[in-house]
Amino acid sequence: MNLLMVGAGSMSEALVRGWIDSGLSPESITMTNRSDRARLDQLHNELGVQVVEEEDVNAYDIVILAMQPDGVLPYVRSKTWTAPLLVSVAAHIEPAELEAASGLPAVCAMPNTPVAFRDGMTGLWFGPETDESVRATTTALFERVGRTAVTDAKTMSAFMAAAGCSPAFFYEIVGSMTPVLTDAGFDEATARQIVAQAMKGSAELLLHESRQTEELIADVAAPGGPTDRGVGVLRARDLSDVMSSALRESAKEGHESVDTTIDRV
Repeated sequence: MNLLMVGAGSMSEALVRGWIDSGLSPESITMTNRSDRARLDQLHNELGVQVVEEEDVNAYDIVILAMQPDGVLPYVRSKTWTAPLLVSVAAHIEPAELEAASGLPAVCAMPNTPVAFRDGMTGLWFGPETDESVRATTTALFERVGRTAVTDAKTMSAFMAAAGCSPAFFYEIVGSMTPVLTDAGFDEATARQIVAQAMKGSAELLLHESRQTEELIADVAAPGGPTDRGVGVLRARDLSDVMSSALRESAKEGHESVDTTIDRV
């Protein structure tokens, strides 16, 4: 499988790092970038990927469009497409638009940067012209670097908020917790590691559990104990409303809020 990555920004690099770590050969990945040749040289030297200045898009099995959103459709319209599967990782592009511009099946993928460590979450919005083979190929590619969820026009904005924006919410939470540990005597790096590792382990457990979050909380919150008291503070200050409101704000399309109710599960 030969991949062409059009664009060499942070998301491109994260995906390429994850794919190489998953076992894809660097020689099977080609990158091109219109604005910064030095960036391509850096990635070639560091990762071993192929780089080109002028690309033949039909020489590849999959072409991944990772430029700025306003450049995606003009780029697609500037080429004659005959062979590859077309995947866009640019926000706010619909697969049907790509299909109309290229005449090929297309997929819009929305990964987050933990794909670099093969721990990402990618939303896959399949175009109307995609078949089961295309869907299986795309899903397998992105599951090399984490987990995937199928999205569509209705769900993509909420997915982007949950998978793409909420890591910043997590960092905000970590940043608010670490001073408690530094005040107790830990250095900042150790304090952050303590909180992050606890969160990482909890997330891993959550991925393997089917029980409701209330039950998981009850597992570690003995009545009147320290966890129970801390949870009581969070509920008294309505953390649920704060987090839900933050996610809904991030999920707005233009100035319209997402209408769906976000249940606690």
